[in-house]
Amino acid sequence: MKPRYERILEPTDTWAIFDSVTGIPVIMGTKLMIGLSLEEADETLAVLNAPPKGRKKSAA
Repeated sequence: MKPRYERILEPTDTWAIFDSVTGIPVIMGTKLMIGLSLEEADETLAVLNAPPKGRKKSAA
């Protein structure tokens, strides 16, 4: 399955994170995910594409 978020190289040799479903750059909080270093882009992708954490089961 293709990850929802992907890293795109910009013409300025920086990176942007795009939502592959909507085709627009990601906004996290108030920051538009463009103009990122490779390290910032990779860290952001790791967070965004991580599988959701399961809920803890309560003892019944």
